[in-house]
Order: sequence, then structure tokens, then C-alpha cells
Amino acid sequence: MNENQSLASAGRQLDKQNPLSRMLRYIARVVTTLAIGLVLGVFYCAWHLAFFLLCMFRPVINVLMLGGVIMLPISFAAFVKPEAANGMPFWVFLLMAAGFIAFALGYSKFIDRFTPPSETDPFERYRRRDWQ
Repeated sequence: MNENQSLASAGRQLDKQNPLSRMLRYIARVVTTLAIGLVLGVFYCAWHLAFFLLCMFRPVINVLMLGGVIMLPISFAAFVKPEAANGMPFWVFLLMAAGFIAFALGYSKFIDRFTPPSETDPFERYRRRDWQ
């Protein structure tokens, strides 16, 4: 006698199963599907909310670019007249300028990579057209 069953005979055994077990399997699948859908829904809601808030702060962070540009003449002034900087060396201002500019650029690049699928910046309409 052959102990290996073919797929056709395995399918026939499903018809002979208890209807209660089929119903329980169906209920388990429905509950699992609902749980996964709920988790994914919460994840996508949090993702879109975080993206919205990060886009809202993008203009504020872009002001750091201006701060970095202003730090360059301050660094030059601290190099020429060190007593004007209250004991801070000129290279500290250079590092602050580089940090401000790098943070502003990195923040914008991060938001561009963090964008949910098929979503655009909701605050793009408030930016000047010639700055894009």
C-alpha cells in the first residue's frame, strides 16, 4: 500500500473535514487579516503625519543655511581680531557654519527620502517658484 498521498486525494479529504473546523479556520484568517490591516493602517497614518510635520518644519530648518552663510564673515572677524570672539577660536565659527549648512541640506534630503509613496510636499505651494 502506498503511504504517500497525491494532491488530488488530499483535496478530497478537505471535503470530509468538519464544517466547524473550516469555519474556525475562516474566522482565524479574518481576524489575522483585520489585525494586519489595522497595524498597516496605523503605520501609514503615522508615516504620513510624520512626513507632514517634517515638511512643515522644512522652511524653519532652511533658515540654518542663512545662519551658516552669516557665520563665515563672523569667522573671518574672529580670525582678524580674536578678542572680539570672547576667547573662541575662529575655527569654531567655521565648524558651526559647516554644521548649519550640512544639517539644513541633510534635513531636506532626508525628507525627500522619507516621502511616502505617491505623496508630494504639502507645503510646496508656500515656497517661491524660483528657488526650486
